[in-house]
Amino acid sequence: MPLDGLRAWIGEVERKLGMRTRVFLVLATIAIGGAGAAIYLAIDTRDDAVSESDVRELQEQLETRIDESAVQEQPSSESPSESARPGGAAGGAKATPKGSKAKLQELFEQTEEANKRAEEEQQGK
Repeated sequence: MPLDGLRAWIGEVERKLGMRTRVFLVLATIAIGGAGAAIYLAIDTRDDAVSESDVRELQEQLETRIDESAVQEQPSSESPSESARPGGAAGGAKATPKGSKAKLQELFEQTEEANKRAEEEQQGK
């Protein structure tokens, strides 16, 4: 009977459709989970990111410490000590407070540029 062949064909189509539906549901679940993880990571990264005010606060703390150490390292007598002379115990490697501030300003500007590039990359994606 031709009706039996038609029923067998419909049964085969239903089995294929059922399998495709299950595969689609699994893929959809994986995609939703991946999207949720991406959103979570993006929010977590934004919360942990260093802000410009954090960098400025750190810069001010460093400047304060550098100024304090420069005041403490000044020799108390008229003649310079061995460690304060170039080539002495410090090897002439001591930085002046003004040079340190310039270096901090340079590092701060580099950090700002890096943050701007990172934001541009985030917006580009």
